[in-house]
Amino acid sequence: MLPHPLRGASVALLILTLSACGGTGGTGSAPTPTDPAGNVSDTLSPQGVASPVTLTLGQPTQLTVTVGGRAPAPGQLVWTTSNAAVATVTQAGLVTPVGSGNATVRAALSSNAAAFIDFPLTVRAAAPAPTPAPTPAPGTGFAQQVLDLVNAARAQGRTCGATAYAAAPALTLNAQLGQAAQGHAADMAAQNYFSHTSKDGRTAGQRIAAAGYAYRTWGENIAAGQVTAAQVMDGWLKSEGHCKNIMNAGFRELGVGYATSTSGPYWVQDFGAR
Repeated sequence: MLPHPLRGASVALLILTLSACGGTGGTGSAPTPTDPAGNVSDTLSPQGVASPVTLTLGQPTQLTVTVGGRAPAPGQLVWTTSNAAVATVTQAGLVTPVGSGNATVRAALSSNAAAFIDFPLTVRAAAPAPTPAPTPAPGTGFAQQVLDLVNAARAQGRTCGATAYAAAPALTLNAQLGQAAQGHAADMAAQNYFSHTSKDGRTAGQRIAAAGYAYRTWGENIAAGQVTAAQVMDGWLKSEGHCKNIMNAGFRELGVGYATSTSGPYWVQDFGAR
């Protein structure tokens, strides 16, 4: 039976055979040595070098050798390594790579050190794990996308319903407005509702003030179901009331909220000026 691998180890089985040189005779066979009691001893000719093995640092690998087609008896093999700084080996043939470089692991008969198999090893460091991209705060990426689209819309005059608007100054993102917008988007997503009034009865103005934004004027747009910033902006610009908020020259700052749930994405724009 093969020894149980270490818990969590990635184990590959590399099976080579030490064939006993003996038997009843025949062309090319070696004499069968016997001890004084007449028992046949395990006598092997020196073996060739096994195929090179490439290992990854920190991933143990089980090397398995048979003697005469059978698993070796306890103590029948002696396992050694030429470079313990690169790979160590147990007397069960479990190799643990411990450093980058080259080493040779040998399995030899304990009764005849001249009968062996060598395993040339190359140990390489594990490939570094890719650095994960930083996780943006909820809505952060969408906030910039929406801001860019808002400012592109404000850069040219347009008509919202029956009201014509001249081009308006660009807006900047404001963290407090963003906090109010994100909080409302997340609340609608979590509680599955769609309204400017929160479930706790707060209005948009109250949410903006609670976020610490001392507004002189404010406005809010909300939407649900649109997948991209471009889609939600297109819908807002086609709606008179939403378009008026986007084109209002009195606003100077913007906060954007975005959240998802099983019912779909929720979007919030909070406009303000102080």
